[in-house]
Amino acid sequence: MNRSRTDSFIPAAVKLPADLPPLWGRLSFLSPVEAELVSHFKLPRGKIVELSFELGRAPFEALRARVKTALRDGDGYYNYCLVFLDPAQSALLKSAIAEAAPGL
Repeated sequence: MNRSRTDSFIPAAVKLPADLPPLWGRLSFLSPVEAELVSHFKLPRGKIVELSFELGRAPFEALRARVKTALRDGDGYYNYCLVFLDPAQSALLKSAIAEAAPGL
């Protein structure tokens, strides 16, 4: 699979299932099936989160994803690989990615 990086980070809110305020991070990679998130907040592998962000003109709210991997870098940031769980949300995301970056 040809993995394209975003030209810039996409700010994202990360909501946990508990009734807590959202955490914040940045998406460094985005595809219809997975994303890479960079954040100062620690999330355990296997945790289910909801992401909210904007891609082009399309706002996305509460995209359900599972933390597949979690690595901490030397600067104290956590780098997460997230896998999207809802096929309908993935289909909408696929359309928005195609519209935001034609030709990729």
